[in-house]
Amino acid sequence: MDSQSNSGDLRTFIADLEAIGQLRRINGADWNLEVGAITEVVSDSEGPALLFDEIKSYPKGFRILTNGFRTHDRFGVALGFGPGIHGLELLQKWRDRLKDMKPLAPLVVASGPIFENSIVGDDIDVLTFPAPKWHDEDGGRYIGTGCCVVTTDPEAQTTNLGTYRCMVQGRDQISIKMNKGKHGRMAMEKYHAQGKPCPVAVVLGTEPLVFLSSVLSLSPHQEEYHIAGALRREPLEVVKTPIYGLPVPARAEIVLEGEIPPFTPGSLPKEGPFGEWPGYYADTTTGEVPLMHIKAIYYRNNPVLLGMPPMKPPNHYLSLPLGCASLWEQLDAAGVPGVTGVWSFVYGGVVGPFVVISIKQAYQGHSRQTLAAAVGTRAGAYGGKFVVVVDEDVDVTNIHDVIWAMSTRCDPSDMVDIIRGVWTSPADPAIPPSRRNMAPGQTTLRHGYTMDRVLIDACRPYSWIDEFPRVNCFPQQFKDEIARKWSL
Repeated sequence: MDSQSNSGDLRTFIADLEAIGQLRRINGADWNLEVGAITEVVSDSEGPALLFDEIKSYPKGFRILTNGFRTHDRFGVALGFGPGIHGLELLQKWRDRLKDMKPLAPLVVASGPIFENSIVGDDIDVLTFPAPKWHDEDGGRYIGTGCCVVTTDPEAQTTNLGTYRCMVQGRDQISIKMNKGKHGRMAMEKYHAQGKPCPVAVVLGTEPLVFLSSVLSLSPHQEEYHIAGALRREPLEVVKTPIYGLPVPARAEIVLEGEIPPFTPGSLPKEGPFGEWPGYYADTTTGEVPLMHIKAIYYRNNPVLLGMPPMKPPNHYLSLPLGCASLWEQLDAAGVPGVTGVWSFVYGGVVGPFVVISIKQAYQGHSRQTLAAAVGTRAGAYGGKFVVVVDEDVDVTNIHDVIWAMSTRCDPSDMVDIIRGVWTSPADPAIPPSRRNMAPGQTTLRHGYTMDRVLIDACRPYSWIDEFPRVNCFPQQFKDEIARKWSL
């Protein structure tokens, strides 16, 4: 199937999913927990994508799409490959697309469907849209989960897209959790250093390749709109927002336009808690999460809010660990040879705290070089904890195979190392309270968080690899032949 989902329109993606029997429509659910619970129950069993309509207290046509990328078939459609490609093969095709791409700047157009409706002034109310309370202990309603937060760097004049959770704080205010070190946060800090508010636009539904560009771990000089253009193989059409001139997708579903004024720690409202991607509630924070003042809202007729609530692993809202593709590329760029696979088992938009890398060993120290390089990359640093390297005969997508290799090939006395104090995500539940409470009135560390890294070498020791016991398993090629012969 040749997917048309890279047409600049979330609705085309929805139609593609329905065409392959991967969409279920649900009418009448309550935004208060029911949408989130239904999403989780269906996602647990890798069921279809869900399109909610006639949501309690909302008119027909104000919709929410969830579980859009939950299976590899749907992810393949989102990436433009179609269904039927799974596991490392799908990740490899995504890598090939990334390697072959030539960044394409967006095309600025005069107008687009996003301006079919607008709300300004005293009429602004972000709860015009059915922002769900996704998890039962969330601190509020989160309108921004499958979102793209648009900022510009006031010095370089580059545009950044980042996916940061957005909690409703009032009819014209939302908090945007841009953590320290994230590109959107750095742009905001530059505006604030000049004593100026930071212009921001929050896109709450757009085509898959734009959203997926937003969650990638890119270097500061790469612009997500350019990457989206490359992935689409044609420039993305954008329009400039009327107030601040920020570029947003012309065929986006909903856009909030506003600004983040300079703030002091005591001036910001409570944010959270929120059920985050590691499978735990992230702590309530005060004094740190930027507050957006909404100046205008634009939306299409019958708008679709893209919902991507994090859930307890292995129930992932992204079925493919996209951060692993970035890590794989960065390992190649660091000069690590022979990498045959990269996979993760607990992840969100980042690689996550349990990463497995397979290599074809070529020399003594090859496996340790791989481990050290992985921790040193941008993609491998944020939110990590355990990094495992295995031989090429181990299926990195199969956790049972990985644990088998760790259990039988690793000598803990000299094949496990720890690196201290590496950049991490505040969503890590293992950060002790003593490192979260650093100042009176604060519940988060003022200058960020770190976590140690455990490096596990689960490869056969290269110094005596020829003497390592052979695996008692038929070669895969022979098993495939037997399966075909006997219709197994």
